[in-house]
Amino acid sequence: MSNKLLAIIPAAGIGQRFGKNKPKQYEYLNGNTVIESSVQPFLDCHLVAKIIIPISDSDPYMPQQAFFNHPKVVLVKGGKTRAESVKNALNHDEVKNFEYVITHDAARPNINEGDITNIYNEIMRSNSDCSIFYIPVVDSIKNVHENLTEDKTDYYLVQTPQISKIDKLKPALNSLISLGTAIPDESFVMESKNLIISRIQGRSSNIKITHKEDLELLNKFVTRTGTGFDLHTYKSGKGILIGGYFLKCEYEIEAHSDGDVLLHSIADSILGASALGDIGIFFSDKDEANKGLDSKNIIKFCLEKIKDLNLEIYNIDATIICESPKISPHRDSIIESLSCILNIPKSKIGLKATTAEKIGIIGQNKAIAVQSLVNLK
Repeated sequence: MSNKLLAIIPAAGIGQRFGKNKPKQYEYLNGNTVIESSVQPFLDCHLVAKIIIPISDSDPYMPQQAFFNHPKVVLVKGGKTRAESVKNALNHDEVKNFEYVITHDAARPNINEGDITNIYNEIMRSNSDCSIFYIPVVDSIKNVHENLTEDKTDYYLVQTPQISKIDKLKPALNSLISLGTAIPDESFVMESKNLIISRIQGRSSNIKITHKEDLELLNKFVTRTGTGFDLHTYKSGKGILIGGYFLKCEYEIEAHSDGDVLLHSIADSILGASALGDIGIFFSDKDEANKGLDSKNIIKFCLEKIKDLNLEIYNIDATIICESPKISPHRDSIIESLSCILNIPKSKIGLKATTAEKIGIIGQNKAIAVQSLVNLK
């Protein structure tokens, strides 16, 4: 699949129902702003080539966002309503390069790359004009006018992201806006013109933050946290393994196994979070059977262990500490490798690098270390 998708994430709203002075998309959730979490999967997804974000003229928060200068991101002036913001985005010059547009709520932070891929595959499969996520209604519902209970099986809830053919969405949206019609989402626009809409079931965890209680709910998602640390010394060589990625340099790792210090640290984090101990318990360096062991097998073992406990990785954050080689030029490749080995989206992997400021064995360029943290859910 080639890069065919334009994404629009309206963020000009002030969140009146949220009950705070700061717009809800700029509140913090698990260390990031809500909008950073909403945008990141689109940055990571190979299907998305451009992201247009309509914002308010008086928005002081956008320059502080991690994605502010990202080459995929274009900022445009938002409108008074969500529909007007989408219209402004569709009038941007970038739009002519795309056939499909995927729209998403800035305050719906639990999206992932899999959601984007699934909705894209659905519109390709169905050849519809618009595809949406839906979830069944689980609570009883009553008619607000007559106070009578309705049959909930006759209804479903609609989520974002939604994907549409641009040549169908744009004129239909312009038409409804000119009539002064209240527009809740893109599927409403498409159905108003009797266009073809397909749907696939979404996730109840794909919550839209509307009231401050929604943010409190998301912040209470239960996780188990584990930390890991590993250090190995250098010797002269032709390169090192770091997160399964071979980084060419003038060093090799001195180790009983393959010496992948990043995977070892992550493995210890996983085992710690699941209260299973450390990798030394399961892969002793005194055991000749572990000589030259591929560290990916250690990770595979850890993933099988947590699966047995009905746990999965929620996110990983790791810091590589060394004077040399320089990690930053290889950061994206290392994250790509980790994503494949751990079977999690890149958006769930944090990776940083620092030095020891010339202090100690690392500062003398004789060793490399990794500190990592893993959250399991």
